[in-house]
Amino acid sequence: MRSLKVKLALSVAIGVLAVAMVPVIGLTTVEADSTEGVMIDFGYWDVVWIPMSFDEGMNGNDALEKACEIEEYDIVYLYDDKSQVFSVNEQVNLFGMQWHMYVLDSGSWSLIEDPRDAEAPSYGLICWARASGENGVVPGTDSTGFTYYRYANNGFSSKTGEKLRIVSLAPSVTEILSSVGGIDLIVGTDLYSNYPKEILDKKKSGAISVVGGYTDPNYEWIVKLGPDIVFCDGGTGEHINMANKLRKSGLDCVVLFDAVDVETLYDNIWIAASAIGLEENAHSSITATRMTIDTITGIIGTQPSKRVFLSLSADPSPWTSGSGTFASDLISKVSGTNIFDSQSSSWFMVSKEQIHAKQPNVIIIIYGGKAIVSEEEYRYVVERLDPVWKETPAYRNGEIHTFSGASADILSRPGPRLAEADELLAKILYPDQFMNKDPLDTVPKYFGDDYQRYLKYQRVAA
Repeated sequence: MRSLKVKLALSVAIGVLAVAMVPVIGLTTVEADSTEGVMIDFGYWDVVWIPMSFDEGMNGNDALEKACEIEEYDIVYLYDDKSQVFSVNEQVNLFGMQWHMYVLDSGSWSLIEDPRDAEAPSYGLICWARASGENGVVPGTDSTGFTYYRYANNGFSSKTGEKLRIVSLAPSVTEILSSVGGIDLIVGTDLYSNYPKEILDKKKSGAISVVGGYTDPNYEWIVKLGPDIVFCDGGTGEHINMANKLRKSGLDCVVLFDAVDVETLYDNIWIAASAIGLEENAHSSITATRMTIDTITGIIGTQPSKRVFLSLSADPSPWTSGSGTFASDLISKVSGTNIFDSQSSSWFMVSKEQIHAKQPNVIIIIYGGKAIVSEEEYRYVVERLDPVWKETPAYRNGEIHTFSGASADILSRPGPRLAEADELLAKILYPDQFMNKDPLDTVPKYFGDDYQRYLKYQRVAA
């Protein structure tokens, strides 16, 4: 039981606490990324990257025209003075989504009002995007400001031409890389990466090496593997520190963003796939995840929101999620309300008195013990909950639900399997909506290693 508790803490709570270390550690002190090129973002994670040098005197429109010449795209301007782009490669302006030029400003996109006056050589990276604004543009760099497009092409290193060798330092990152076709490129992972099953098989065979724990990756072990790219979790200060150290040693790193919501997960999928040169797989993976979540949302329909408490253990005073977490975002997507949304914007510890004061309608427990496989084992856990927990509507109405074993991972990792968690949470909160479509589509009060048998609406990436 202790080992699994440690695993959950490492994958969620401790990892999130390490964010507090970021201001102390800083981002990176290595030489700034000087990559030049143009991103053409058609919207909905459909992006084309064109590496190129910007000639003296080239403005924003010139850069777009040169990029489109390379890609053999047509450009149509709305006016003769080229003050507004109407379409690129026959992809026209949409309502609320128009073509504009963006450049990086302190790591974030900034709109250029008149690209004709923008000197392209002043910017390392230019993005022409059909988007609703800065927040609708795919990130141009990883979370530490490094361009992620330049490392590979179709799974082969841009430097050596050889098949990529990559290392992942977090379970969620490993799952993302696997979902976009990178599983055969992985030569090292953290101790806790265990999904998909091929990862465990490769660890047992020696094809994948363990390079340390989640919060304590081993620099020497990583370097010894000679990876082309090391993928890190930007929500963990130690990973940012490690990326800085590895870059100083000449190793390329990609630091994904702290996945505080599902939209950031989509960005991370895109970044990971693009970094290994498999961008087309990202679009497929993102689309499958979005379609699943949209389908589940449609089945639920408009319902009164239920008050949900997500606990990382069955301890009387456990860790839980605040508003700025993927777990809270996921709860909101299934018409639930995280009872601690207003109390914190991160993961934090709550007292049993605080839980009682919030009076949750539903309690979800990520159980830190062995997989619960029977009603008897489930009752054993529920009956031993703290008496204060039992003074809630959730306990009185039998709305205590546990995720244990393999199912615990889907609620503690911001990876592609959040779509699976979305479906199970929706069936817990609004079972009638699903039984109306299929009377046999019911779920138990506990999920274990066989949780996938209760999934019906998952879309598969093409």
